[in-house]
Order: sequence, then C-alpha cells, then structure tokens
Amino acid sequence: MKKQLLPLLLLCAALSACGGGTAGYDPDAAAQALLDSGAFTQALERMDQDIVCDVLYSGLDKETVEDCAVYTSLSAGAEEIAVLRLSSESAAQSALTELENRVEQQREALESYQPGEVGKLDNAILSQRGNTVLLAVAADHELAQSALDGLE
Repeated sequence: MKKQLLPLLLLCAALSACGGGTAGYDPDAAAQALLDSGAFTQALERMDQDIVCDVLYSGLDKETVEDCAVYTSLSAGAEEIAVLRLSSESAAQSALTELENRVEQQREALESYQPGEVGKLDNAILSQRGNTVLLAVAADHELAQSALDGLE
C-alpha cells in the first residue's frame, strides 16, 4: 500500500508546484513589467480606479475590483494596459468578458479614424489567472508577451 501511495504523493506535489498560473497577477508589478518591456510606442497614462470602473470598463461591477493598474494611450490610440485584481474568480471571469468587449469596442471605434491601430487590437493579450485579469494592447505583441512570461 505504501509503495502505491508514494507515486501519487509525488504527482500531487509536482502538480501543486506547477500551480503558478492560479496565483494571479500583481497589478502594479505586471503593469510595470509591461511598461518597461519596450513593447509600447505611445505615451501611456495611469487611470484612476473610479474612471476605470465608471468609464473605461463600465460593465465592471466596481464593488468586485479590489486593485488595478490601468494605463491608456494619451493619443487616443489602441495601446493599453489593464491589470485588475477582483474579489473572486467568477468576478474575474466577468471582468475578462468586459476586457474582451473593450477590445471589440476599440476596434470598431478605431477602424474609421485610426485604421493603423487595429492591428494592435488583433494581437491583444487577454488573460485570467485566478482572481486577476490582464489586457495588453501593445505595438510589439512579442515583447509584451515576453515581459509577461518573465513574471511566471
């Protein structure tokens, strides 16, 4: 019996050690890693949490947003960083849907007056880890993804 239990315990230990994907993003650290990556060509400004919840992502339940780091383009371009920590995984799932909606809304808005920005939206990085979500719309998708990979 003990010989059969040992491999199972080792498997459980190995799987729990690989569980980094559920830990979630630290909003400030993830946003700073993206800002430092060189993936963005536009000047980005940090948004206040009230503006984030009431204007940018108005479909969010602001009561579920515990922390966030959100940066948007000063030139009304597509580039954007949003990292949100929510009160639960289900709230994060709803927030991810809201971020997906934001990408589509931006695509529709920019197609007519800044069509060169639409390609950035095509390569938007959308991710959920535990009770956190992330959106990165960068000029260089690969540099942004590399910065996020470095956080793991």
